[in-house]
Amino acid sequence: MNETAGLFRNDQEHTRFNACVGNNGWRGMFSYIEGYQSATLVMLESVLSQYGSNIDFNAPKQAFLWNNDTSIYPILFTARHFIEIYIKQKIHTINYLKVKDNINEKLIKTHNIQELWNTFVDIVERTHDSRLAIYIEKIAPYIQDFNHIDPTGETFRYPFSLEGSMHLEDMGVINILNFYKRFNELSKICEVFTYEMDALVDEYKTGTYTKNLSRKNIEGIAQELPVYGEWNKPSFSDIKKSLKTKLSIGSKELSQAIDIIKNHIEFKRYIYPNIYELQIDKDKLSKILSGSLNEEHINDFSHEEIASLRTLVELGTSVMGGRYYSEDYKNLFDSFLKETRLNEYEKQSNYEYSIRNKHRIKDGLNKINYNLEELPKNTL
Repeated sequence: MNETAGLFRNDQEHTRFNACVGNNGWRGMFSYIEGYQSATLVMLESVLSQYGSNIDFNAPKQAFLWNNDTSIYPILFTARHFIEIYIKQKIHTINYLKVKDNINEKLIKTHNIQELWNTFVDIVERTHDSRLAIYIEKIAPYIQDFNHIDPTGETFRYPFSLEGSMHLEDMGVINILNFYKRFNELSKICEVFTYEMDALVDEYKTGTYTKNLSRKNIEGIAQELPVYGEWNKPSFSDIKKSLKTKLSIGSKELSQAIDIIKNHIEFKRYIYPNIYELQIDKDKLSKILSGSLNEEHINDFSHEEIASLRTLVELGTSVMGGRYYSEDYKNLFDSFLKETRLNEYEKQSNYEYSIRNKHRIKDGLNKINYNLEELPKNTL
C-alpha cells in the first residue's frame, strides 16, 4: 500500500488555508487545548443555529481561539476517528456476511490504522466478492495517508508522544482546503460503499453462496449454462471449463453451484425454462392478471392458491429497510398459507388484496424469474 490520496499535502496556490504544525509555529499543548475547546463550541453553534433566533449568537464568543493553527487538531482528530470506526464497522459487517470469525476483541483493542486495514483487507479477500474488493483500491490511498501521519490515533490528540517526541515534526503545514476536498472524496466513497453493503447484507441472508462464489456469481453461472436437455452435448464440457477459468474455481465448487441452481426457485428456470411449480393453477393466474376474475370468484381458489397469490404480491413490494429475494418465497408462502387457513376473513382479505395489486403480482413473478411472455398474451 504505497499510493496516497494527498490528504495532508501543502497547497502552494491556496496558502491562506495552510495550518502551521510541528516545528512551524507555536509548539505546545495550548494549541490543542484551544482548538478542542473552540471546536466544541463551533460545532454546537453550527447545530443550534438551525433552530432560529431564540439563541443569542451575538453574545461575546467563548471560543478561546479559532483559526487555522488551532482548528487543525480537532478537525483531523475527528476525521481520523471517523475512518477508524468506519473501517471497524465494515470489518464487522463483512465478517457477518460469510466468514463469521470471532474478531470483536481485535476491533475493540486496537486503534492502529494499519492493523485495522490489514484485517479489513483479509476479511474482504476471504469473502471472495469482487463487489467488496474494489473498495480496497478506492480507500487504500486515504488509509495510507492516515497511517503515515497518525498510525495510532495520538498525533492530533496530544502534541507529544509517550516517548516525549513532538508529533508532526517532519511537516510544516497542512492545507485545510486541500484536506477538505480530499476528505469529501473519501466521504463519497464511504457513502456509496455503505449503500452497497446494506444491499449485500440482504443478499447474503439468502444463504445462496459458496466459499468462492456469491449469489451474483451463481446467477451468472445459471445464465451461461445451456438448457438442461443440452447437457449431454460435448459443448457442455467446454462451457464448464470456461466457467472454472473465469471464476477461478475447481470442478467441485462448480458442481456445488450447479446443484444450487437446480434447486433454486429463480435460477433453475435458466436451465428448465418451461417448468411451472407455483401453487396456483397457471390458467387461474393468467385470468387474474388479465382482470377477468374478481372478488366474486374467491371460492374458485384453494387456500394454497390464495397464499401463492399473496406471496407474489409481497415479493413484488418494495420493503423499507431491506429487500426481498426469490429465496423468501417459501417462508412468505408458509406464513400466508397459515394466515389464510386461520379463518374466512383472512382468506378473503388476502385474496382481495392480491387481485387489487396485479402489478405487484407481475413484479413478484419477475423476481422469481417467471417470464410473463409465457402466459397468454391477453394477461399483459
